[in-house]
Amino acid sequence: MIQVRDLANDLHNAAERIVHCGEKKIQHEVLQSLPEAMRQAHLTQRVHIHDLEFFDDTYNCLGTTVEKLIGQGAFSFRQALRALVREITWVENCQSGGLSLINFDIDMAAYVTDCDELSDMVEDLKEFFLDLNMYTRKGCEKPYVTLNLGLGTSENARLITMATLQAFRSGNQGRPFIFPNIVFKVKEGINHSLHDVNYDLYQQALQTTALCMIPTYFNCDSTSNRTADAEKIGIMGCRSRVVADRFGQAASISRGNIACTTINLPQLALESDGDDKAFYQKIDDMMTLSRDLLLLRYERLIAHGNVSFLLQKHLYAGSESQDIRETLKHGTLAVGFIGLWDALGTLYHTDWPTADAMMPYQEKALDVVRHMRQMTDRFIEQTGLNFSLLASSAEGVTGNFAAFDQEHLGKGKTVSEKGYYTNSFHVPVDTKATVFQKTKLEGPFHTLCNGGSITYVELGEMPDGNAEAVQDIIDCALRQDCNYIGVNFPLDYCMDCGCRGRLGDTCPQCGSTKIKRLRRVSGYLSDEDHLTTGKHHEMSQRKANLF
Repeated sequence: MIQVRDLANDLHNAAERIVHCGEKKIQHEVLQSLPEAMRQAHLTQRVHIHDLEFFDDTYNCLGTTVEKLIGQGAFSFRQALRALVREITWVENCQSGGLSLINFDIDMAAYVTDCDELSDMVEDLKEFFLDLNMYTRKGCEKPYVTLNLGLGTSENARLITMATLQAFRSGNQGRPFIFPNIVFKVKEGINHSLHDVNYDLYQQALQTTALCMIPTYFNCDSTSNRTADAEKIGIMGCRSRVVADRFGQAASISRGNIACTTINLPQLALESDGDDKAFYQKIDDMMTLSRDLLLLRYERLIAHGNVSFLLQKHLYAGSESQDIRETLKHGTLAVGFIGLWDALGTLYHTDWPTADAMMPYQEKALDVVRHMRQMTDRFIEQTGLNFSLLASSAEGVTGNFAAFDQEHLGKGKTVSEKGYYTNSFHVPVDTKATVFQKTKLEGPFHTLCNGGSITYVELGEMPDGNAEAVQDIIDCALRQDCNYIGVNFPLDYCMDCGCRGRLGDTCPQCGSTKIKRLRRVSGYLSDEDHLTTGKHHEMSQRKANLF
């Protein structure tokens, strides 16, 4: 039986029950304080306000460095990791979203000495990962942590990357780690080609992905990223991307996304009844409402927010001013969307059994997203702030949107009957598509979605021992100009002996029935039995992408 959840990354314990009750109360109070149009848009599932309970209190996510978190103390490698856990826990309980270390390898190299052995570092990192898998966020969630690495070419930075990948591969007594998410930053001239100095580390990353689904891969050479300094940019595991800054240099360090919304494109299409003009007008209306809503949140956060710690520890660009407005203006305000292909199928009375059926409509799909991006660019000029367009992951929203529309708008409509809407611009999970077709269809959207995006390739089995296949997938996506890429597959494991793969009800190695199943549906890995209702429906319909 599917247990109703709003979030996969939580534990049903006493803290969760109290937190959940408090969240619902605050969400109600926030909604009552909003202008009627904004409140109704959220209640009717036209626009979702993410992290509603934090509306007046704090921002979403932060990209940072190890030094900014723990300072320049004379730490040993082990001590630095212990200090880092403490600071991550503290920051994660001061914000509503994830924390990303933009150059974990380069940063941690400063704490490596000639006395540190690779084997000892691996064990220290495994302890670090175990700490990051404790429910230290609110007492009922694991902290959303992303480690970006791959560009460090010094001996110590390379050692950090080797140890990090090896520690993640080995797991906890054979059991896979869920957190942190690790992102390998791919850069030509550093790690992508055979004669690059870190090509061997790229190979190790691919081997780790083949066993663990992690790392995911950030394309430093994409159209969107190539003009920025690769060491100054990175990504959140959930896909949030913060780069351009009208008040400073393009960078992800000391910046983050302040808040975001997600627009329900299928609902707008259902209401438009095949009328393109009406559909675009509804998009304009919801984009404008999202702009006003994000501006309201920005102003209320400046006036009432509990973010003084950013100034105290100089964690944010502009914090030297000791002025909240001068600091938060460096953050981004993201307008997101889901269900692009669901909406187009509804609008044009068709479905998408194969990628070939989608190809003739790709330009129409690009027109929709291009139109939304043009609007966010206008918002920048209108407001002077950093607006962006986000290809939302929408973990809970994907099911909630479909359920609401099925009840109020979509009776007899396949788009809502399936129980979920497709993330962002993704090819629907039940569409038959090869790896090449999927990346070709999705690649052009990445440049438009400057607030963050990801392309996943779905495999039917764990490719352990076949890093070459993973490399073919990643390289294919890189050639199609994807900013951020992940490889998904069924990752089951035995709690008793650690056997991994696609397992049945009993372990083929030891006969145990203690089987856990990890899946990735919204950026991070999750236990299958923790997935939200909509994601359960999505998982049941996923088809593998073939070569």
